[in-house]
Amino acid sequence: MLFGNTFCVLYIPQVVLSYSILLCLYTTNYPSHLGRKTMRKEAHLLSDKAMQRFIQDGYITVKPEFPASLHQRIHQKTEEMFEKSGNPGNNLLPRIPELRKVFGHPAVRGALTSVLGKDYYLHPHRHCHENPPDSGEQGMHKDSLGNSRFAIDDHHRHHRTRWAMAFYYPQDTPLELGPTGIWPRSQYFNVQPPFGKNEELPLEGEAGTIVIVHYDMFHRKMLNTSDKVRYMVKFLFTRMSEPQSPSWNHQGVSWETTHDLQELTWQNLWNWHLGENGKHENGNGTRSISELTEKLSDESETISVNAAYELGDIGDQASSVIMDSLKGEDEIACRNASYAFNSMGQSAVPLLTEVLRDKDEKVRARAADALGDLGFDAQEAAANLIETLNDESKNVRNHATEALGTITQTTDIAVAPLAERLTDDEDLVRRNAALSLARIGKNASAALPALSEALYDDNHFVRAFSLQALERIGTQEATETSIDYLRSARWCTSH
Repeated sequence: MLFGNTFCVLYIPQVVLSYSILLCLYTTNYPSHLGRKTMRKEAHLLSDKAMQRFIQDGYITVKPEFPASLHQRIHQKTEEMFEKSGNPGNNLLPRIPELRKVFGHPAVRGALTSVLGKDYYLHPHRHCHENPPDSGEQGMHKDSLGNSRFAIDDHHRHHRTRWAMAFYYPQDTPLELGPTGIWPRSQYFNVQPPFGKNEELPLEGEAGTIVIVHYDMFHRKMLNTSDKVRYMVKFLFTRMSEPQSPSWNHQGVSWETTHDLQELTWQNLWNWHLGENGKHENGNGTRSISELTEKLSDESETISVNAAYELGDIGDQASSVIMDSLKGEDEIACRNASYAFNSMGQSAVPLLTEVLRDKDEKVRARAADALGDLGFDAQEAAANLIETLNDESKNVRNHATEALGTITQTTDIAVAPLAERLTDDEDLVRRNAALSLARIGKNASAALPALSEALYDDNHFVRAFSLQALERIGTQEATETSIDYLRSARWCTSH
């Protein structure tokens, strides 16, 4: 097996035994986030060491113990489905409901809970990837740069783990069957540098293997040289709550420092997952501001991103340089400036709030996007972002709408303005408004009428996120609205 991070669980009567390959993963009990009778088995969380490896490498492998017959059944139904009606796309789960058992397993839920929080959400986008023999191979790519949630200027990606993918193989998938290949530690890059074959990790595995990866991981379909079709089910998951405390089995372990050029990125992510995203130490670097400013636009992302986090750690003394980069025309420096603001934490908020009124709509959009990525550290910017919801630029409204979902989760201050955005003429704005209201959850009850109407939106993501918002609001009226909608929306797999 070529997996670097593998978590296996063996079931023996009355006992759960865990072991690891290359990692010492500690399992513990955690209440199910699903709250359904069929899913009440306790989740098994990742250890500190496993969580640190995920932050570094961008993936974790889980092999839940099920009878081989379950995976055989899923594989058989997948073959029959493709033969009779082709790829079902987002309708995959109702066509093969056994997948619920796989992703409801305590080991899988524990890993997802550790990475995305206990109330993570199964995103409505899901897909079954078919890899027939000799069908060619893909180039390395990020899903996040081609679809789903677009970022400012289509280049900047957030580092903080609010999205993750899971790959599941219903059949044994050796190298010759053309598994998914990933580029470990590539999740914090925006542009793919020259890629060597020795850097690729083929995700080979037995039937039932699941690999959870950071949404921004570079990956590809490898060449299938066998005479069989390879199937892989891909699900997308979304973080609903900003981290306020560790969601894995944290035993007080500190970050294990390395000498890798991505070290500052990893440490910042570790603090964020701990719920200490504003915690940073200023001025510990040895390089001058002028030297770091020059490196901020280096073509090597390992160098330029590291410079961004180092500038952010310097803090206020480097703030003017970071802001000039955010407002500038240098694409690389502009992209990296947002990461520097993450490192600055709360001290960056007044600077970003000020440029929400910049005459350049690109700058306003960048500021809104950076504030949203700061999460709870940017709570004082809520009123300014609410004003920005009426910006003439669709791109600015899009990022302001998304930002309010990460920074106002503990209050209802943005609920009414976000509900109004559910009627926006831009799909991305309506989609982000529904997602933000879902993230606000129980505090969003005043949006119930608007969310009920949004269940009939032309955009299927708006409908799905609105339904999730109603579920998380959780009042009797919201629940009844959800159930009434689901009765009429139920899709029968038989004809």
